Amino acid sequence: MFVVIGVNTLAYMTDNVHVIVGCVSRCLPYTNITAQDGICRGAGCCQVALTGDMSNDGVYFDPLYNTTDYYTNRSTTDRAEYRGYAVIMESKAFQFNTRYLNTTAFFDEHAGRVPVILNWAVGNQACDVARKNDSYACRSTNSRCVNSSSGSGYFCNCTTGYLGNPYLPGGCQDINECATSKPPCAGCINTPGGYSCPPPRSLNVVALAVGPSIGVVIVVIAITCTYLFHERKKLAKIKQKYFRQHGGMLLLQEIRLKQGTAFSIFTEAELIEATNKFENKNILGRGGHGTVYKGMLKDGTLIAVKRCISMTSEQQKEEFGKEMLILSQINHKNIVKLLGCCLEVEVPMLVYEFIPNGTLFQFIHGDNGCHNIPFSTRLRIALESAVALAYLHSWASPPILHGDVKSSNILLDANYEAKLSDFGASILAPTDESQFVTLVQGTCGYLDPEYMQTCQLTDKSDVYSFGVVILELLTGKKAFNLEGPEDERSLSLCFLRAVKEGRLMDIIDNRIKSENEVGLLEEVAELAGQCLEMVGDRRPAMRDIAEKLDRLSKVMQHPWAPTQHNPEEMESLLGESPVASLEMISSGNFSMEKRIVQGLLESGR
Repeated sequence: MFVVIGVNTLAYMTDNVHVIVGCVSRCLPYTNITAQDGICRGAGCCQVALTGDMSNDGVYFDPLYNTTDYYTNRSTTDRAEYRGYAVIMESKAFQFNTRYLNTTAFFDEHAGRVPVILNWAVGNQACDVARKNDSYACRSTNSRCVNSSSGSGYFCNCTTGYLGNPYLPGGCQDINECATSKPPCAGCINTPGGYSCPPPRSLNVVALAVGPSIGVVIVVIAITCTYLFHERKKLAKIKQKYFRQHGGMLLLQEIRLKQGTAFSIFTEAELIEATNKFENKNILGRGGHGTVYKGMLKDGTLIAVKRCISMTSEQQKEEFGKEMLILSQINHKNIVKLLGCCLEVEVPMLVYEFIPNGTLFQFIHGDNGCHNIPFSTRLRIALESAVALAYLHSWASPPILHGDVKSSNILLDANYEAKLSDFGASILAPTDESQFVTLVQGTCGYLDPEYMQTCQLTDKSDVYSFGVVILELLTGKKAFNLEGPEDERSLSLCFLRAVKEGRLMDIIDNRIKSENEVGLLEEVAELAGQCLEMVGDRRPAMRDIAEKLDRLSKVMQHPWAPTQHNPEEMESLLGESPVASLEMISSGNFSMEKRIVQGLLESGR
């Protein structure tokens, strides 16, 4: 478990490329956030569960965490009070106490050492691959290789009948079963890796032995069958408990009422079979919310199964089924379709349609990514992504906030069209000011600074993150680069600095610079700058962003046309205005308002 303690502290762990996990702890005296003993949920203390197979490069305190409002007009002595620290420790051994804040009490209490449980393995290869290498660690002749159950790598055991050190030549020695105080049989003869018993002297002895043995076997079989029956019954009750706990009964009722709903409730057995027992080779990716596996249903349908890490809020558990039904009714060509979920496990699993061409992050930055993506393609991907977010914000009922917009959550289908993904981890738009999000997971560089100050997620938080995605498309650079100089790690800060110093074209990707497209590049960059406004109210709405990107995309299709037009000229140039007034349309749980972007919601409901 990763624990952060402090009054205004953001800490995270990295693998030298991405942020693996982190969280923010806030407890300032002039806010309404108050720390309590025994509670570690973001007020003075936060904690995040760690997954297996992590490659940790270090723990960092974020120097970009914006605390300007808190430090303004305060003395140096006051500022020194706001400090914090982070630690990795065994979850059952930690209980938060408010006296840990701004003191060394926690350090002193544990004498500088905390209990940690570590799972280890040799290397990062499976047994069948490792056996072919000279570095294969199972040296003893009588040893066997076992794949690690918690991630990549393997470990060694002595084979049955042997005991010792399997990592040394000759380390596994034969066990003499016959030399024990209670040998397995009379006249026992030890053999390499086992033992043998001499045959009985007479048939009478055999008869005397067989009779009781048959009775014992029958009793054992009866006991085993009874045990298995009770265990299956117990397992069924546990699955039913989880199903009800996650809103399964309400979800079933809603599905029956709304006939034709293309949403399925999968059993755990179905998903285990589809993913081949969640085999490591089927992993599509890991993130702060969980691990995604590729799978295939019995009818041949390819799916992506997401196993979430945790769900701690009881209210979140109760509302899960209802929210899944709402999300399942999203039917838009630029949003990954949610096909169903599995509710009979402790943490529900989500089932999406499978998208074959990976993520936008891989397309831009990956080793196999396209190294010469034309500006027209980048602009189209930005437009399709903006349309998807605008649909969630403005035309879903109730509105849906994505909460984790980044290039790795934008997938590309067989035609390299953008599809917004991972909205199963999204939340419905908060209905009151008491709904806050204090857990920070994902890649630094996309987080809204206003959200970091208020811990309240809004639609403008998605706008800020989308602005960073636009910068990735314009510059070809990563949103956050831990390997770069400290003042160049954040792409958004580098961009704003370049704009301020009049060096915009210096930061634009050289592969898309063109004299004929300078005007369009500047307009897209200006739009990105508006998305990155520090104050959320100054940022444009996603529907306005989608409309502008649509206009720029249509202008790009007419290179002979100037880039500046009044509305009447633009309507004449492009054939139709990008905004049209339509009748109010209602379908299912979703409605479309008047004045929607023409052509952008052709596949929307």
